[in-house]
Amino acid sequence: MLDSSGALASQFNGEIDVTTNLTGSGQAFWYEQPDGGTGTDAKQSQRFSVFNGKTQLWLKSEVIETIFVTGQLVSDGNPSAEGQYSFVPFKLQIQEQALKVVAGKPEQITVSARSCDTSAATPAEARDYSGIRTLQLSTRYTLPDSGGNSVELRDKNGNWQSTSVALSFQEGSVESELRYLDAGQTQLSLVDPNCTKAGGCSISGNGSSLDGMDLGDWTRLEGTQTVWSRPYTFALCNITSSKGQTDFSGTASGGPGFAAAGESFSVTFKPVIWTEDAVMPDQSGDDINDIQTTTSAWCNQLTTPNYYSVSGLVTAPIQLSIPDKLASPEGDGVSAGKLEGTLYHEFTRSEATAGWTINDLSWSEVGSLWLQADADYLGMAVDQGVGQLGRFYPAHFVIKESVVSDAYGSFTYMNQPFSLSATVEAQNTQNQPTQNYGYFADDYQESLQLRAVNTGAIGSDANNLTSRLSEQLSYQQWEKAKQTISTDTLALLRVVSSTDSNVTEPDGPYPVDFGLVVESRNDCATRGCSDFSAKPLSVYEQDGATPETAAALVGDIHARYGRMRLEDAVGREGEKINIPVLLEYWNAGQFVTNGDDNDSVFNGQLYFRQGITHPTTNAITASVGDIQVQEGRSASGDLYATEGESGEQVRFWQKLIADMPAAITGENPVTDSGSGTHAGSESQPWLLYNWRGQGDENPSAVVTFGVYRGNDRVIYRGERNMNQFIDTN
Repeated sequence: MLDSSGALASQFNGEIDVTTNLTGSGQAFWYEQPDGGTGTDAKQSQRFSVFNGKTQLWLKSEVIETIFVTGQLVSDGNPSAEGQYSFVPFKLQIQEQALKVVAGKPEQITVSARSCDTSAATPAEARDYSGIRTLQLSTRYTLPDSGGNSVELRDKNGNWQSTSVALSFQEGSVESELRYLDAGQTQLSLVDPNCTKAGGCSISGNGSSLDGMDLGDWTRLEGTQTVWSRPYTFALCNITSSKGQTDFSGTASGGPGFAAAGESFSVTFKPVIWTEDAVMPDQSGDDINDIQTTTSAWCNQLTTPNYYSVSGLVTAPIQLSIPDKLASPEGDGVSAGKLEGTLYHEFTRSEATAGWTINDLSWSEVGSLWLQADADYLGMAVDQGVGQLGRFYPAHFVIKESVVSDAYGSFTYMNQPFSLSATVEAQNTQNQPTQNYGYFADDYQESLQLRAVNTGAIGSDANNLTSRLSEQLSYQQWEKAKQTISTDTLALLRVVSSTDSNVTEPDGPYPVDFGLVVESRNDCATRGCSDFSAKPLSVYEQDGATPETAAALVGDIHARYGRMRLEDAVGREGEKINIPVLLEYWNAGQFVTNGDDNDSVFNGQLYFRQGITHPTTNAITASVGDIQVQEGRSASGDLYATEGESGEQVRFWQKLIADMPAAITGENPVTDSGSGTHAGSESQPWLLYNWRGQGDENPSAVVTFGVYRGNDRVIYRGERNMNQFIDTN
C-alpha cells in the first residue's frame, strides 16, 4: 500500500479483497508462503490481512495464460488497483521486482531468458539461448502516463539504444546497463522477434526446438520490466535577493553582501538527472551526504520533465530546510536562525522542465547558510542538493536604550565630563535581534560614531558640534546582536584661540543633543551595509547644506562656557578678610552669574600665592574644608584670607588644577600651598579662564591687608602707592 507520494504506507493496517478474471476452479491458487503450503482457489474472491502497509501473496497457475488480478481495500474509501500476470513457458527477464534507478545514471543489469516449466520450483535460465540476439525495446509510461524519453539499454558495442538492442547472450543471460533520462514509473518491454512459436527458437533448456511442444497461447519470447526512476538531485539556480543581488558567495569574514536578514530572496529549483560529479560527504552538517548544486553546470543540466504530481496517484515534492550548522560564522554561541517562506511544494508539469521558482524565502539571521533541498519520491530519497548562500547582514540598527545626562543636573560646563550610554541592537526586517553579528570579522561589522548637535540653531543653520567632543571614537565592540556604549569621560570642549593655544574663547550656551551614525563606507553597493532604522536628528555641517541624519539618544546636555571668579578683597588689619567666590558662564556676549550651580567646589587650603608689596609673605587663605557654592556664590566667610601684614597685598589663586601659574616678568615669585601640608587641587579645569593674559589659569584675587583700622572707623586717606593695587572690578 502506497501513500500519495508513492512511498510505502507503513502505518496502515487493514484488509484487502483480491479477485481474478478466472472462470474455472482449480486453474490457479493463492499462497501466503513462497514454498507453497495450503492454497486458496484464485477463482473465488479472497480476503487477506494487511500489516504495516504490506501483504505478500504468491500466485501459481496450472495453465499457460494471462490472469488479471484486482485488489481493493476494505476501508479508507475502498481504493483499488489492477495488474496482469502472464504465465508463459519462456520469458525475458531483468528482475522480478521493480527496478529502482536514478534518472540518467547507468544501472548494472542482467537480462536473462527464463524457462518457466510449471513443474519446476523456480524458473531456470534457458541455456540454449546464446549468441547475438537483437531485442526490440519499447517503453510504456505508467506514472505519469506520458513522456518524451525512453528506457535505454547499452548494446554490445557500448552504445545506448531505445528501440532495438543487440546483446551477446551466453547460456541464457547477458550483462548490460539500463538508464532512463527522466523520472516516474515506466514499463520496459523486451521482445525477441526471431524467437517465436511459429518461427522456432532453441530455448527449451534441453537443446530441443519448440516444435511439438505444448506452449498454449505463448507466441514469442518477451518480457517486461517495471522501472521506477527518481531525479538525481535538485539544482539551485537564479539565486537573487529582492534588491537584485546575484552574488551569494559572501561569508561572515569576506566577500559581497547578498541580502539583509529577513529580506526575501528567490531561488529556482530544478529536478535534474545524474552526472558524474560525485555526492560529497556531508557539508551542511545534517549527517546527510549532499551535493553543492548552485553552479551554472548544474543549472544547465537536463531536467526530469516527468517529475510532477498526479493527483491521487503520485506526488513529486520538494522540501526546503537549513541545518543547525551555519556555513559562517563559527562559534559556540552562533544561532541557526529560522528559514521562512514556502518550504514545501509539489512540482507541476511545467515546473518539472523549467524549474520551480520561489521568491518568498528569507532567513532571520546573519552570516551564510546552507540551503537544503530534499524529497522522497516513489519510496526513494532524492540526493540532497545544497547551496551556500551569503552574506546576510543586519537589516537595521535600533537604539534599545540610551541616557545622556548633564554633569550638574541641569547644565554642563564646557570641558567638563558628562555621562552618556547607549545600547544598540542589530536586527532583521522583523525587528528581531541578529545574534550572529558579533561573530563577524571586524571588517564586516559596522562602526558607530557619535554626533553632537546644537539644537538651538535655527532651521538649516550649521549645528554640528561633533568636532568639539573630547573623544572622537568609533564604537565597534559587538557582542552577539548588541553594541554597548558607555562613557563618563566625554566632554564638549571649549574653542581654542587660533592665536594662542593656551587660551580658550567663550561661546554658547548650547543645548546639545546626541545621536549615532554608521561610519560611512564607499562599497555598500557590493558589501551590503546596515544603518539605523530611524534617524530623526539632522546634522548640518554648514548653513543650508544637505544634512547628515543620526539616530537620536535620549537626553541632552546644556553646555556652558564657565569660569570661577574670585573677587578682590580688602579688610581691616587683624581680621579675616572674606574673598567672594562666584561661578559665571558666558551668555549673550557677557559673563553672568550661574545661579544653577550648586555643585562647584573650592577649598581655602588649596592655593597658590604671590606677594605683591613684599617678595615673601606669610598670608594664607582658608576655609572649612571643601565648600560648595549655592546658586553660583559663596557665603560670606566661606573663603577668607588671613595672617597678612598691615599694608601688604597678596594675590591668591584657588587651585582648580595643580599647574602653578607663572609670574609675569618683574613680579615676585609664586609659591604653592602644597609646600606645606595643603597639597593637591580641587580638579575643575573647566572653570579656568585667561585672567591675566597669560593663558587659561586658576582664578585669583588680590587681597589687601590693613587698608583701614576697625573700631574708630577712620578710612584711610590714601597712603602713598596704595590705590594702584586695589582691583575695583
